[in-house]
Amino acid sequence: MIKKILIGCVILALLPVTFAWSGSGKEKESEGKKGTLYYLATDMVNGFNIGSAEYAEKFGTELGYEVKVLDAKNSPDTQINQVETAITLSPLAIMIKAVDNQTIVESVKKAREKGIKVIAYDNTITGTKIDLASVLGTVKVGELAGAECVKMLEEKYGEPKGKILQVMGDLGDMYSVLIGEGFKNIMNQNPGIEVITKDSPGWEGQANTVADQLVANKDIDIILVHADSMIPSIIPVLEARGYSPGDIKLIGTDGDPSALEKIREGWIQVTIGVPMIQQVYGMYEFLDKILAGESLKPGTYDIKGVKADLVIEDWGPTLYLPGKIITPENVDDKGLWGNIK
Repeated sequence: MIKKILIGCVILALLPVTFAWSGSGKEKESEGKKGTLYYLATDMVNGFNIGSAEYAEKFGTELGYEVKVLDAKNSPDTQINQVETAITLSPLAIMIKAVDNQTIVESVKKAREKGIKVIAYDNTITGTKIDLASVLGTVKVGELAGAECVKMLEEKYGEPKGKILQVMGDLGDMYSVLIGEGFKNIMNQNPGIEVITKDSPGWEGQANTVADQLVANKDIDIILVHADSMIPSIIPVLEARGYSPGDIKLIGTDGDPSALEKIREGWIQVTIGVPMIQQVYGMYEFLDKILAGESLKPGTYDIKGVKADLVIEDWGPTLYLPGKIITPENVDDKGLWGNIK
């Protein structure tokens, strides 16, 4: 009985020590935690944003970080408040998919002044210095789309000739402007191809644009659309005029679920998909060096099987990831973000 009492006393004596230690940094080290990161999502509505947040947390956890995901619900003010709150908690880094890359600038400056590293995802923040951006190389997307157009026309005519309708987005959106720049790079090398370019203010009215152009130009071979989400409104226009899948080739960009389904149905021949998984991992590829205060070297890096270019821009190091060509042959690839359930 005395032995049991003594053992109990020893256990009780150790309990305060155990509880005090459980909240210490040593426990975090034993769990492999390197520290806390915040991932600030634009919203958690579409598959791309949901998948990006999930992979940001997944990769961070695998690498030993605690990742906290915050949803701005597509509100610039909410995201600014989230940055301000994160600053008070002194994380190692804040990763931001900016709702508005201009209004967030002052908050980014405050974070960096406090020694917190800032990484931009899928949208560069150019109004100040940042530690890294991991984004889609949109000029390259346009070039890939252009090359696919040339290939299709060569298959049809035996040479690069024919007519392409390019339906851009809003000209105030650099995503569309840079895709157009890349597409033009390819078309400049193929003077036998006629290109009709129409923009879409506010990213609206694409169906009407296509309807008008099909009346004015009955020999359109290809329609290049700058966002897959615009294509579902265009297909009924083609159907109403008696076109079947493949009569006029459709090429998109992004690789969203609707586009992959339209590829399976035969309406879309090619889309240039965003390599979302690699783009997320790109934020972590250089994180240890960033946290150590080391300079990043420009060059080409292998990011989970994708060759990406790191360029030192005025706003900071920027990792440009190329798009992935998606066709009927690889549309069911589980690595495509549009196939993530």
